[in-house]
Amino acid sequence: MSSVPSGPGPSGARAPAGAGSRRDEPVTVLYSRRVKPGREADFEAWARDIVAAARQFPGHLGASVLDAPGSREYHILFNFADRGSLRAWLDSEERRRLLARVGGLLEADRGLQQLTGLETWFKLPGSNVPTMKPPPRWKMWLVSLVALYPLVLLFQALVVPRMAGLPLPLRALLFPLVLLTLMTFVVMPAVTRLLRRWLGQ
Repeated sequence: MSSVPSGPGPSGARAPAGAGSRRDEPVTVLYSRRVKPGREADFEAWARDIVAAARQFPGHLGASVLDAPGSREYHILFNFADRGSLRAWLDSEERRRLLARVGGLLEADRGLQQLTGLETWFKLPGSNVPTMKPPPRWKMWLVSLVALYPLVLLFQALVVPRMAGLPLPLRALLFPLVLLTLMTFVVMPAVTRLLRRWLGQ
């Protein structure tokens, strides 16, 4: 995970063009904000509006608002299919209009952080820590291996025999398409939720 330092300021920060992630891989950005006392309901309504607006943009993969009961710390995650899609959202007039509404609700703006690649799978469910530190690499490797092996086994046993008549390029495409989709949207969210205590140690 890497903090994103460039841009006009925390609320209006832009994803840097030269960050250490590939432009064609999914990217997640995290905004952390502390809300003024008594303005929690107003901020939650604003958060619903900005999440709904982000859903309308091409490449949007999901968004969520994280908070702890009784806390005024809020964290909003936006997932996009690639850096180009993210930049279109960050530079949009709709986003600028929404950001203009939120300033009066905030006590502090913790800034923007970015996750890419495997780290996106390992954002800890329910975590309200602004740094959102990913687990050690050896834990990510081990959990990925344990989660991926059954999928590969099932794919080889159930799907590969039925693809014998397909052209090689199509067979090669289906393998990562099916496995990466299942890993990203089904398997890894469930596994990280199940192992969140161990991953966070």
